[in-house]
Amino acid sequence: MYILIVGAGEVGSYVARIMVDEGHEVAVIETEERVARRLDTVLDALVVHGSGVSPAVLRQAGVERADLLLAVTAVDEVNLVVCMTARKYGNQQLRAVARVRQSHHLAGHLALSAKDLGLDALISPEEAIANLTMEVLHYGGSGEMRELAGGKLMLIGMALGSDSPLVHETLATLRGDMPDESLVVAVQGAEGIRIPTGTDRLQVDERAFILTTPQNLTELTILSGQPWYYVQRILIVGCGDTGLAVAKKLETEKRTATIIESDQHRAELVAGLLPRSLVLCGDGSDPEFLQNTIEEQRIDAVVVLLEDPEKSVLIGIFAKSLGARKVIVRCDKQTYGKLAGDLGIDAVISPKRAMTDAILGYVRRGAAQSTLVLGEHEAELIEFKIPAIPSNEALVKKPLKDIGFPKGALVGAVIRNTQVFIPSGATVLKPGDHLLVMCRFEVIEELGHLFV
Repeated sequence: MYILIVGAGEVGSYVARIMVDEGHEVAVIETEERVARRLDTVLDALVVHGSGVSPAVLRQAGVERADLLLAVTAVDEVNLVVCMTARKYGNQQLRAVARVRQSHHLAGHLALSAKDLGLDALISPEEAIANLTMEVLHYGGSGEMRELAGGKLMLIGMALGSDSPLVHETLATLRGDMPDESLVVAVQGAEGIRIPTGTDRLQVDERAFILTTPQNLTELTILSGQPWYYVQRILIVGCGDTGLAVAKKLETEKRTATIIESDQHRAELVAGLLPRSLVLCGDGSDPEFLQNTIEEQRIDAVVVLLEDPEKSVLIGIFAKSLGARKVIVRCDKQTYGKLAGDLGIDAVISPKRAMTDAILGYVRRGAAQSTLVLGEHEAELIEFKIPAIPSNEALVKKPLKDIGFPKGALVGAVIRNTQVFIPSGATVLKPGDHLLVMCRFEVIEELGHLFV
């Protein structure tokens, strides 16, 4: 696939690196010369210095043969104009996706859709982060949770404590102790993320990624050796567009939200938009103010959504020390994220990762239904659907062990109509089956060939 990316900020450069790693042909357009030069030295892709709204620059980057255009600059209007211009000068099969930061929560029913604008998709970083935050808040354990396959499956990123019965034994031995239809599909340890085998042993302080069904969440939380909490009263520190999106989602669930916003004008604005929430104008990094708020409002969970990663992590660590049961922090710096996890923060949400997960759904269009990135693109969990008449007949005629899945790929679960099950090597797939496959990034291209 030929992918044209306009904007080489954190999201654009991150997605470009992932696409190059997976064997796609990539071109990047960037207006800032210094950024373009740096990217050109580290990325095996065509890097063009210029504006993506210019037809000449788009042509220089090969828009006529591009399969997918991603407009991910920091300016909404630029992204929309880039997509419209590319539509005019590109081929008829070009799919155009724009990153739009302006929250639709302010526009309400007046917000324009991708269809209204003649585009394939509008992706909002605020909405992506808000959805991920809500998934973590729905999980009562320590760590992160992602809903998959329309809620039929969950992926839990579960920190393992010293009291967990899952540590030290081999995964093959633990299989009988795990809840039905649950499988460890990846492990994050000191050396990064690995796809485990039956002989693998989990260790204390590692994070196990477990694919399971919703009814198993409580039992798995107990097995983690970490405490379980019911979260009802939530404090949001920072109410930009992302904080507003989270607060609105909480109000629809009739949960109590308290918001700390340092800008008085913004605090007054969001107070008028959130009838069920308490909005306080103050500095969330002020220890005394934060402590009083947590104690007076009897806060269960603290969600820090500031754009400053250093301040976000510090506030999160302090909130945890004050007794907040669950702490979620927005942070895009990997080193800070690891430190935050080591210091007890339950979940670190990366805006670029949330955006990338949304974008990759359009890159994978076809047999792949959805995708979720783990680590710094060390692994992906991809949902594949077997078509009614697969071109690769082996998918539905041979047992899994004979299909030839690449080393570094693990079929974690199969969804067949309403049934969810963990397959064995003898399982024979059927047309219409959905497969959840965890794989290292090095084998994604090879894996995709099986489902072409």
